[in-house]
Amino acid sequence: MRLFLRRLIVFVICSAAAGSIGLPTDARTPPAGGTVASPEHRRLGWRTYRSPEYGFTMDYPANISFYGSHPDPAEMKGSYIPICDQTTVACFEYNGNEYAGTIMEAAGLSVNVLRDLRTEQDCNDIESHSIPTKTEIINGINFHYGIIGTGGLGHGEGGPSYRVLYQNVCFEIAVGIAETNARVGEPGIKEFNDKKLNEILHEMVHTFRFIGDVVDGPAWKVYSDGGCGGSFEYPDGDTVVKTIEYSQAGYSSNDITCSQYFSNDGRDYTVAVKVQIKDVSQLNTWLKSSGLPDLSKAQVVSKSTSWTEYQAEPYVYVFGQNRVFILSVSDSEQRAITRNGDRVFSHLIKSFRMP
Repeated sequence: MRLFLRRLIVFVICSAAAGSIGLPTDARTPPAGGTVASPEHRRLGWRTYRSPEYGFTMDYPANISFYGSHPDPAEMKGSYIPICDQTTVACFEYNGNEYAGTIMEAAGLSVNVLRDLRTEQDCNDIESHSIPTKTEIINGINFHYGIIGTGGLGHGEGGPSYRVLYQNVCFEIAVGIAETNARVGEPGIKEFNDKKLNEILHEMVHTFRFIGDVVDGPAWKVYSDGGCGGSFEYPDGDTVVKTIEYSQAGYSSNDITCSQYFSNDGRDYTVAVKVQIKDVSQLNTWLKSSGLPDLSKAQVVSKSTSWTEYQAEPYVYVFGQNRVFILSVSDSEQRAITRNGDRVFSHLIKSFRMP
């Protein structure tokens, strides 16, 4: 880990020498609804990702893949410590083979929304390693940044973390390079020189810009199910009620294994889970036996290697990892109803994460 952190320190020192850090701290984020002009120059062959939900853009080159807001680890390089996590709303990962045979496992960048950090002070309080937190203005926005990292069982991951409170939402741009602790010079291990890779990720960070509003605003909390897994966001002021706790008996039965709901404006929003479902055929049989719409009445909304999201009005199913999550909204008489533009239910679906 010493070599790993030393490379990160060198990366930031070099950036400082180039005049990219230590800038004035009196910059202000643009007002709600404000936009920032497009960059005058963009490297040839780079693409632009635009987030309509969170109001930002970022450019990335051909050797970086974009994995959306809910990246499937099975489709990525599979580092022991992942580049993106449950807070990620945009995930970018290096897709080249230049570093094959080195100690590098994966590298990339994530844009994260840290819902628990509600004030500017909390958002800017980065637990930095070795180098004090500093400030930098990127495309008119004043970011605080520092070096963060984590390690365990012979693996490490870390890099610069840039944070800003924008429209009362804490955004983080986290650069990460994941490595093993194998020593350079051991049989079969090539030398890892991350200079070029750091330059690419550094340039990506500096294409980030806010262009509009955070559509659903800041007033959301995160709930994580410690029994069956999965997480989602729900409105401030509401309370998640656990109705079915995970148990060994529930695990082995044909009934719902875990369930929780929250109430908002006269409606109940439920996330239920059934585990021990091995394939689509077994899922379809269980849905029929439970009185839920089967897959013949469902449409595939999105699909990855590890899970599939179905729309089966009035329900949404997310199936994968031998379990199905059932998302629904019901009225005051406990009848499941269609979403019909329900903003809370739409946010619940968008924010839902598999374990």
